[in-house]
Amino acid sequence: MSGEFVGILKSKQRLDSLYHLCAMTHSELRQSFYQALTSTYLQGELLSLYHWCVEEIEGWSKSQAYLQNDTAVSAESYERWKQVITRLKANEPVQYIFNKANFGDLELYVDSNVLIPRPETEELVMLLLENENENNLRVLDIGTGSGCIPLALKQKRKEWEVSACDISETALGVAKRNSLDLGLNIEFFTADIISAKVQLPLADVYISNPPYIPEIAKADMHSNVMDHEPHLALFAPAEDPLAFYKRIALMALKNSAKSVYFETHATNMELFKNEMAQIWKGTITVRKDMVGKERFVILK
Repeated sequence: MSGEFVGILKSKQRLDSLYHLCAMTHSELRQSFYQALTSTYLQGELLSLYHWCVEEIEGWSKSQAYLQNDTAVSAESYERWKQVITRLKANEPVQYIFNKANFGDLELYVDSNVLIPRPETEELVMLLLENENENNLRVLDIGTGSGCIPLALKQKRKEWEVSACDISETALGVAKRNSLDLGLNIEFFTADIISAKVQLPLADVYISNPPYIPEIAKADMHSNVMDHEPHLALFAPAEDPLAFYKRIALMALKNSAKSVYFETHATNMELFKNEMAQIWKGTITVRKDMVGKERFVILK
């Protein structure tokens, strides 16, 4: 990648000395960034990526970046830009490159041990907050990953008792780091919810965005997901894609939870509702996401 990156700097006559590398301006660097990645990303994505990178590497806002067009790129910045472009060229998510992802009002640490939080999951959190108004509520998040769900809930409802579990110790390490960084007290614990030996603690509300992507969908997924995000958190069991949901509903029923909030794959919702109706004795409500897909299910 280093040779490729330098090779496109024809205006600098491909001089490799440190002096000439440092003489590159930020305007030229921006053009080189676009040229190196134009075959990998769409134009709109490239613009967004550039502004994300320039903020992280240079500490500049969008407007500040364009005011620095004629400023020379420092040797240190140049090396950092090369590293970032190499990783972007390999379709690595920018959130992993800078170990940072936004979730609602929160800025979270993320790495390849956890999924990058999605906007749909923010909607799931908002559904719970809109529907649960009690002051003293026990909420359990199942399959917490980065901890985005319990941390967002705790930020909005400091009086709630919020806990979370995950099968992955490394994922829990990320979640605990975020909890400490944000100063939000969450009880985290390890649990394999599919195991018949595992019994979840009592809670008033269960919430979960479990692995739900069918194995057959792997071929259609983008490489930035398949090659970099943890498959353990992505894919449902091939033999029973709804296994996590059924197990959670069963434990919620056994523990007399009053509500369960699910994010789903947003396909074959009739099958999902029928499976839940075999377990849950209360109401089953389906809610659409921001693009109109039936994605969320609330058991009451």
